[in-house]
Amino acid sequence: MDTGILLAAETETRGYGMSAGIQDHPDVVGEDVWLTIPPFSEYLRTVRLVAADAAGRAGLDYDEIEDFRIAVDELCHLLMSSTDHEIELALGVVGRCVLARGRTLPRAGCRLAPLNDLSRTIIDSVSDHHELLERDDELGFAVMKEARRVRAR
Repeated sequence: MDTGILLAAETETRGYGMSAGIQDHPDVVGEDVWLTIPPFSEYLRTVRLVAADAAGRAGLDYDEIEDFRIAVDELCHLLMSSTDHEIELALGVVGRCVLARGRTLPRAGCRLAPLNDLSRTIIDSVSDHHELLERDDELGFAVMKEARRVRAR
């Protein structure tokens, strides 16, 4: 798949939040693996394992898989800091791209915790695209990573 579709979806929807971003573009929706986890950091190991599997299926190399795992971990941790509810994750592969989307309900009276400078730098450096969603009734993220080279199978 040409990642231009992903980037076009990003460009067309910039500023409109997650509901209009890459996760809802018709060419980006594929066969997702769904995972629902409690909002506790003890479950991040499971999230990283599933993220690594999806990244491997997309053809990412070892370093790219680790990058994607880190991005998903950081973004899930961000959601965990702002909710008491389960977090729903969908991880999918489209061509040579892997996409993770996370959504949850906000903690009563709580806003999405802001990304600190370190987390923002990490996520920016290990992902090709990410976006955050904050509404009164929903918090979420989407993150995408593309395989840089084609692996021999």
